[in-house]
Amino acid sequence: MGKFHVVYFGSNDVPVELIKPILAEIDADMTIRRPTNDADVVEMGKDADGIIMHGSVPLTREIISQLKRTKVVARTGVGVDRMDLKAAADHGLIICNAAGCNSIEVAEQAIGLLIAISRKLMRMNQYVRDGKWRRHTAELHAYRGRVYRIQGRTLGIVGLGHVGVQTFDPYLDPKVAEKMGVEMVSFEELVKTSDFISVHAPLTKQTRHMFGAAQFKAMKNTAYLINCARGGLVDSDALYDALVAGELSGAALDVTEPEPLPADHKLLTLPNVIVTCHTAANSDESYVDCQTHAAREVANVLSGKGPTTEIKDPWLLAEAQDEGFGGV
Repeated sequence: MGKFHVVYFGSNDVPVELIKPILAEIDADMTIRRPTNDADVVEMGKDADGIIMHGSVPLTREIISQLKRTKVVARTGVGVDRMDLKAAADHGLIICNAAGCNSIEVAEQAIGLLIAISRKLMRMNQYVRDGKWRRHTAELHAYRGRVYRIQGRTLGIVGLGHVGVQTFDPYLDPKVAEKMGVEMVSFEELVKTSDFISVHAPLTKQTRHMFGAAQFKAMKNTAYLINCARGGLVDSDALYDALVAGELSGAALDVTEPEPLPADHKLLTLPNVIVTCHTAANSDESYVDCQTHAAREVANVLSGKGPTTEIKDPWLLAEAQDEGFGGV
């Protein structure tokens, strides 16, 4: 037995060769567990000094209260919407994520979806596969789907963070925005004036369905919505109604509510919607970076060095639900 015990929660193959050398530096051993319910999380994690979480394992107040030995939990991803951050703070449990480890991938996916939906690439690809070689077709203009030049148009980013132009982010330092050449505006102005809106906000009680019927009515009818953050930020039913009514030109979603999106979901019947399967953060490089970062954070905390990506943002803590903090 090592000096410390670390538990890795995950449903997929675990890159032991990446993680064990880092933990070995502090004389920590690791066991791999695959919990199927909350009781499993408690039972499998009760002897852990540190926990590495891969996937959507929940961390509720009830679970946290029973992990009395655990000092740190590190996610191999960025989202912490299945973790009760307020409960963790109350119990002195350090929560870390892999912020920055996959920001390039998410930015690239958002740009790719923006181009694909605005240039109608998915539909034109299908036309060719269906034997239709048409350079000009009325079908491309369905649902207000005209093809416009992207250059010179306004991109609105909701939650600049590591990914972010025009932006709404109530916690962004104006000096940082100025240095980045980003114009800060109110949420209402961003919704009304942007030609493209790319969402990169965390999912909290206050941001859930921040894009609903009122926001879609306020958007330009030539605008597009791109969401690579969390599905719960967008009201799926309201989005469908708005697209059918022509209140915006299209949507490209890497995340959905619900998730996964059922094959018969009404959004998938629309030609001006692209849906990918929550893969924006994925690449060979980001996988390695996220795994090793999580292991390094656990090692840093247990060895007394302290974390580099601890989640202690006052906004997230204030918005965290007190019981059963959930999400996608």
